[in-house]
Amino acid sequence: MRDLRGAALIPAALLLGCVTARPPTIAHVHIGHALTGVHITPGHKGYVLVAEQRADESLAAAKSAAAAANLAELKAAISASARATDDNDNFGLKQSITLAANHISFAATSADASANVIAFAPVFKSDIAAVVARCDYIDLLAKDVAASSDLKEALASTREIVKAATANVLGDDSTGAGVRGATPADYGVAQLRDELVAMIGRENPPYRTVDEWYLFNLVRLPNGLWVFDKLGRGGNIDGYK
Repeated sequence: MRDLRGAALIPAALLLGCVTARPPTIAHVHIGHALTGVHITPGHKGYVLVAEQRADESLAAAKSAAAAANLAELKAAISASARATDDNDNFGLKQSITLAANHISFAATSADASANVIAFAPVFKSDIAAVVARCDYIDLLAKDVAASSDLKEALASTREIVKAATANVLGDDSTGAGVRGATPADYGVAQLRDELVAMIGRENPPYRTVDEWYLFNLVRLPNGLWVFDKLGRGGNIDGYK
């Protein structure tokens, strides 16, 4: 199967470590948190990148479950698939894609946000709904598997988990037309990253790579204002995530 995410590869100019010539806008730092990097995630990856990683992990574990030799192996693999999908403590797919949408909303409500970002934020928040719903479905099916004492029954639920996890990675094809992610209802993480990259491409003035220092030192004061911590301590004064 061709990996449809290839069309959504981040341009070299968006990678961490390339220093901007001037301080970025607050809106662009929030966008950088969604796509490029943030100080609290595994490997300091942007939330969309973590979401992609978790979606891949969930699908790989579900496929392992489908090939399991016994019920115990199947249950262990499905448990791993469910954790990658929904895990508050380790940035599961559901949490990561929701945080990405939150940061685009933060960007849109920044005083220096462009009309492009303001228009895009509610669209992106709406478009993550299909992925979130599949995450909830996987969680429900995983509970059925955990409670099952019958291998055949557990395999039936596992096959449904594989379908949902595949759709979360590559998008769904609800019409059977052979095209994944044709509409927002069919979106997976691949399509969500595509539309985020496309929005960045429409920015005028252009989006500039956000240096790691700015990504990791944006803080929200108790009065709601966003500022850069000049002491470079990382973290956040008011629990920013």
